[in-house]
Amino acid sequence: MSNLVINNLEITTDDQGRYSLNDLHKAAGGSNKHKPSLFYRSNSFVEVVNILNAQNGAFAPIVKKQGRYNGGTWVCKELVYKYAMWVNAEFEVKVIQTFDSIVNKLNTPSSMLALNELTAKIESDKHVASVCGRELAKYKQIKKENEQKFIDEVSAAQLTLGFTKEIK
Repeated sequence: MSNLVINNLEITTDDQGRYSLNDLHKAAGGSNKHKPSLFYRSNSFVEVVNILNAQNGAFAPIVKKQGRYNGGTWVCKELVYKYAMWVNAEFEVKVIQTFDSIVNKLNTPSSMLALNELTAKIESDKHVASVCGRELAKYKQIKKENEQKFIDEVSAAQLTLGFTKEIK
């Protein structure tokens, strides 16, 4: 998911689709009491991380990276929700509504209509190709028959002079 913007701030993602907790903190107002370091000390955070790790040990729900430009704390979507709940109800609702609006844009009725129309065209094209294939098979058979008739007629129309070759 991309283009996540909350309170006019873009929430960046890492190459695994995790969201910048640092960006979320800024979007929540940047208050010291909502610092990411305080959030991941909370019991509710630890409980959710344990559940996520148990569900899929191959994917880290939280990653801390060092670096001036790509550094920070990166969390999965579930922890974005958890952080929003931890901050306050207003921020929680804003985060949920933002995610919902992105999902709804991906599943718009106009997109589904376009897919349905494309599917119908593909099915129609398959039918046309099938009809063309049958007609081509008929043409090949008729062509073969006509070629044989032509050869037979040419042979019948040949003049024979009746000369025979003598062998000495």
